[in-house]
Amino acid sequence: MSRERGIGLGSPARSAGGPGAGRLLGPLLAAGALGLAGWIAWGGSGHPSAEIVQPASVVGRATPLSLRVDAGRAGLRSIDVRLEGGGAAGTLFSKQIPADGLFGSGVRSECLDLVLDGATAGVPEGEARVVVRASDWSAIGRLRGPGEILSIPVTVDLAAPAVTPVTTTSMAQRGGSAIVVYRVTPDAVRSGVEIGKRRFPGRTGAFADPTLAVALFSLPWDAEAPIQPQVYAEDAAGNRGRAAVILPVKERRFPEEKIEVTSTFMTVKIPELLERNGMKAPADPIEAYLAVNRDVRRKSEERLREIGRVTAPRFLFDGAFVQQPDTAVGSRFAERRHYFFGGKPIDEQTHLGTDLASVKLAPVVAAARGRVLWAGDLGIYGNAVVLDHGLGLETLYAHLTDAAVAPGQMVERGATLGRSGQTGLAGGDHLHYSTMIHGQHVDPVEWWDGKWFRDRIAPTLASAPAAPNVGDEPSDPDPAVATAARSGCAAGAATAAPGTVPKAAAP
Repeated sequence: MSRERGIGLGSPARSAGGPGAGRLLGPLLAAGALGLAGWIAWGGSGHPSAEIVQPASVVGRATPLSLRVDAGRAGLRSIDVRLEGGGAAGTLFSKQIPADGLFGSGVRSECLDLVLDGATAGVPEGEARVVVRASDWSAIGRLRGPGEILSIPVTVDLAAPAVTPVTTTSMAQRGGSAIVVYRVTPDAVRSGVEIGKRRFPGRTGAFADPTLAVALFSLPWDAEAPIQPQVYAEDAAGNRGRAAVILPVKERRFPEEKIEVTSTFMTVKIPELLERNGMKAPADPIEAYLAVNRDVRRKSEERLREIGRVTAPRFLFDGAFVQQPDTAVGSRFAERRHYFFGGKPIDEQTHLGTDLASVKLAPVVAAARGRVLWAGDLGIYGNAVVLDHGLGLETLYAHLTDAAVAPGQMVERGATLGRSGQTGLAGGDHLHYSTMIHGQHVDPVEWWDGKWFRDRIAPTLASAPAAPNVGDEPSDPDPAVATAARSGCAAGAATAAPGTVPKAAAP
């Protein structure tokens, strides 16, 4: 008789996975625990941290603040910046950083160049704080969530400084110059004139009354019509006050000229300029020419504006400028040039100055008393000298064979600055002469006119008694702007609230 095999009631139970399953489960659990521990150790358990790059103690309607937020290997997960005070709070900046794979975002540092708007945040004026919270993608960070990593005590101030024009030039013309005296409240840290996006810094301290300021400005040749200047004042919190300047501006048309670029100019001058400016010459001669006429030209103008940041707090001269002796005027200010090569158009640019010519290697003299700001190579302008005449007024003497002065030197009207030549983007010996206000080119003919100076500039300066202690030492009239531009930690700002010279010889 056969017996059936079975499991008796008293028999020990066996694992459903067989006798080897128990031996595998332990190591798997241990490996998982080790992996989890390794992930936690790799990701770290510390909080994200924040560092102030550009501080802010007062928050207004447009206050710059730069921060850098750091995290461990797993990277940042979220950043939140809030303004809290007076029982209210508002978000200034918020960002979620998604994971890029299993282990986190990998974003270990984030730079924030913020412009804080206290009005949008809805926090009342008075004491408050800017609070930065952040989280990371570490295992512990995922569980913990965002935490406070920085608290900055601030004062919310939403009141804009007051600014009022007192007197200005009686009239002006497009491409010309003007001056205004205005009154500004003591809380303003910078002020001046703005036309569109262009700003012309003003000066206090030139008059006995400390609330009076003066600004010299241009009526840009290329500004959108109608040209409407405004005086502005800005406080430490970024609050801005504005007022219109009542100034009739005469419109005008500027000349145009066709210039045929020669093969010699293309093959000799252009490669030389590219090499001198550290640029590789394209194989196509037209592309090489455009690299100079566009790129080097743009960089030269940017350098001029930077040079023009430094200026004396008052005029260093006392009358009209002088035109270079025994010179004939060739190309004029704001002349629109159409360039041709082989009879075909290749480019268009605006000539921002006046060309003056007499004889080769002619002495070049200072048009008025001033201080040398620059003496050396200046891109398309070649060997050049730049003089500061005060209140942002500068003159440029370009294409020189050599310079006879050095930066920082004071020169009198008629002093020799060097000799004319054809350095830079010039095909013949002549002087390129420019007049500028804070790096913006203006028509120099006005400043050669004694009657214009007596009628349009001198009366405004005489409208209030001068302070006896104003010196001639140059300085940056708007240092906060330059500081802000250099101190941000990110590349972009995140707004946290919603002479007769032959025409072909002088391209």
